[in-house]
Amino acid sequence: MRYFTSLLLTLSALFCFSQKQYEFDHLIEYNYSHYQGSSIDKTITRYYFTNSKKNNYLAVIENRDSLHYKMDFKDENGLSFNVNFLKSDLNKAEIIKVKCNYIREYRNLNNRLTKDYDFINLKDTLINGVNYAIYKLASIKPKKEKRKKLGTEIYIIDKNTPFHLPIFYFPTAYQEWKSKKNVPNGIFKERLLFDYDGTLKVKEEMIGYHNIHKTIVIDEKCDYTFRK
Repeated sequence: MRYFTSLLLTLSALFCFSQKQYEFDHLIEYNYSHYQGSSIDKTITRYYFTNSKKNNYLAVIENRDSLHYKMDFKDENGLSFNVNFLKSDLNKAEIIKVKCNYIREYRNLNNRLTKDYDFINLKDTLINGVNYAIYKLASIKPKKEKRKKLGTEIYIIDKNTPFHLPIFYFPTAYQEWKSKKNVPNGIFKERLLFDYDGTLKVKEEMIGYHNIHKTIVIDEKCDYTFRK
């Protein structure tokens, strides 16, 4: 993984015919906790750049060190990149230029897993007196679930955010949603990942969100989405 020491901040990039744009209108902050046994192994802060009307792409940002962020970007239509940015640059940039040598073709090799999973809408849940929608992504093939020890994801949704399409980091979840669209819109308040045996492995808890105006720009020559 390499470092960007500066970002392109000029508006001219947006109007170049040979460039692709990814626009973001929300920044969502989460506490991301990984569990070891019944105890939290570590907790980090995660930031999501999202587009409330397009959920095929997503940028997940974490602290790399005191000066840098690391960004994990993925477009489910065919490309991804991992890049480090100076915090001062990324915080103030509205236009983020990513060079082709950082960009990789991306393919979800587990598309077939959508045959093994489905979303299941559950009864609303109360957290601190607030009503939330809840659904899970779980195996629908008990024999395969047992043999392959498949896990389960649970999403607890803020019902005050129906303007935002569902947010999925797990590619099988996105592909399942794309094919059926059978869960409510909204930003997840919590995301929980359970092992096959019901052990909690990962928990994300939303700290807050706000509107942003940021755009990632890449050259058309490394837009692998055209090649699918």
